[in-house]
Amino acid sequence: MKTKRIYIYIGAILICAVMFFPFIWGFFLSFKDNTTIYNDTLRLPAKFNFSLYLDTFVKSNMAILFKNSLIVTTITTLGCIFINLPGSFAIARLHHRHEGFGNFFYYIFLLAASVPLFIILYPVYTIALKLAPLGIGINSIYGLPLPYIAGSIPFNTLVFVGAMRGIPLEMEEAGIIDGCGILRILITIVVPLIAPVIATLIIFNFLWAWNEWTLASILLNSIKNFTIPLAASFFKQQYGQDLAAMMRAVLMMLIPQIIFYFFFQRQIVEGMATTGLKG
Repeated sequence: MKTKRIYIYIGAILICAVMFFPFIWGFFLSFKDNTTIYNDTLRLPAKFNFSLYLDTFVKSNMAILFKNSLIVTTITTLGCIFINLPGSFAIARLHHRHEGFGNFFYYIFLLAASVPLFIILYPVYTIALKLAPLGIGINSIYGLPLPYIAGSIPFNTLVFVGAMRGIPLEMEEAGIIDGCGILRILITIVVPLIAPVIATLIIFNFLWAWNEWTLASILLNSIKNFTIPLAASFFKQQYGQDLAAMMRAVLMMLIPQIIFYFFFQRQIVEGMATTGLKG
């Protein structure tokens, strides 16, 4: 038994080493010059000058990029939860009173989840052109959350409905007997019971909006409005002759996601377990 456990630990350490090696290697490369990178890639840097990171942070306008991404992801995440939560509750309870009607909407969203993003690029772009005079269309960071929220509805609805159908109907009936309205039932009974699912979807939607590139590349054309992933594709042009600066920019973009995963990994696991409940 002890031998088996030792093998498991060794395997886990090897897997972690393989996964972390690119980040560690990239960290070392960020302190080198181009000559050393090309001629002696595996050699450790002569010194660790962290002021280089500050210089890259300023020159690449990283503060503006972080601000843009944070605005987009925050609006998207809040919009996804506040729109999908009541809609999913309606579909979940229609399943009990009007099963065919509730299942119709449920399968509509299931079908919508299979639609590739590239099919809707032109309609989204056309709508964004119409909304441009309002400041929520083309080349506006406030225009990105609209298609992001719309695109999240199928997946979020499927997860929310699956979790809500796992809640015993008797609990909500007891709330109705006590005089609770529909909104109060949703807030005081349903939301606390599916809190891990809500936390998981907040994390998934936040990270998805933070990393989304395709729609951002279509709707944004000004550098001052770029998000982090979109700016990353232009770093090669900006730092094409300075590979170390490019590596520093990439590492700085990864730091927020690593921190986010580190603090919320428990909620992700709990939410994935909860969403497996069947009604």
